[in-house]
Amino acid sequence: MKIDDFYFPVLEQPIALMDDTPWMSKINGYKAIVAPDSDDNHVISVVKDTYKLVRNEELIEPFVDQVSKLGVRWRIDPSHSFCRTNRMRLQITFPDILLKDNESDIALSLFLHNSYDQSEGVRLFWGGIRSICTNGVVFGNLLGSFYGRHTHGFNFENIYKHFGDASDKIQSVQKTIISMESTEVDEKTMDKLQKALGKRRLQDIISTDRIPDKSQWELLNDITYYISHDVAKSKRGDLQLKVSKALAI
Repeated sequence: MKIDDFYFPVLEQPIALMDDTPWMSKINGYKAIVAPDSDDNHVISVVKDTYKLVRNEELIEPFVDQVSKLGVRWRIDPSHSFCRTNRMRLQITFPDILLKDNESDIALSLFLHNSYDQSEGVRLFWGGIRSICTNGVVFGNLLGSFYGRHTHGFNFENIYKHFGDASDKIQSVQKTIISMESTEVDEKTMDKLQKALGKRRLQDIISTDRIPDKSQWELLNDITYYISHDVAKSKRGDLQLKVSKALAI
């Protein structure tokens, strides 16, 4: 996967209502977001005039530029990256900045989100990729996150601050992992995860409707494995964030 995969033309166009007459009536207060091609315009979405179009390249170019100045190795990680006409998610992984559990290294990652259909705003989350099975996990509570609305425009907060804050908190995340490895799953944890994932989905993941005889970290790995391997890439981020909130990680 290359950065260019995320760049494609996107335009704003007025919209009009067609009836049986040869005239078209412009619809005030709304506009169309379209992706032009050689034959026609593909309509991505219809949005209010207050919606501010933030093109993928307007986010990715300054983001990658600042990441490149951090002085650490990084790579575009295809494991949880995707790009569609309406939504995108770019994953940057830092292979030398590692958390650890009893079985695997967990490389620190950044997940950058954008959409052209108002399905989500501009979002930036810290997370990790477990090397043993490429499980993706979001540490939104422990390492922080950022959200920007299209209706108010978007200014990229300094990635140095994000990176510095996350680096300072890594030891806290490591302590949390160790604590979860030694903490059994209880009813309260199951209730939170059922609300986040749905009761049936959680039962399918752990193959039981009872409290599993596992640590919280083992259960989290079961869940993140399911999300990272059995869920479409475009839907993984929302589930990962829900799990992060449910477990306060």
